[in-house]
Amino acid sequence: MSDPAPRLRRIAGVSELRAVSDTVRLAVLTILFDHPQESFSVRDLAERTGVPVTLMHYHLKILRTENLVGVVVRRTAQNRRERQYQARYAALRWDFPAAGDPGV
Repeated sequence: MSDPAPRLRRIAGVSELRAVSDTVRLAVLTILFDHPQESFSVRDLAERTGVPVTLMHYHLKILRTENLVGVVVRRTAQNRRERQYQARYAALRWDFPAAGDPGV
C-alpha cells in the first residue's frame, strides 16, 4: 500500500462487529496491524494462523466486504500476479451504547 493506513476505524454496525468478532479474522487483523508496511498472501496468512487456505479465502472475503483489509497485487518470481492483503486502518475501535439507550 503506497499511502499509510488511516489511524482509526470506528466499528459502528453489526456486520462490522461480526466481521471482527471471529477469532480467525481477529488473528488476521492482528497480523496485519502488527506489520503495517508489509502485505501478506492468502497462503502466508493461512500458515501463520493454522487455517486451511480455502477457509482463509472465506475469512478475507468477509474482511474485504467490510473494507477492513485491502488487496495489493504483487508479481511473483515467475511473473504471475498474486493478491496480497494489508490492513486498511492502523487500529479499530468500537463503542458500546449506554444501557437504556433508546437507539439499541
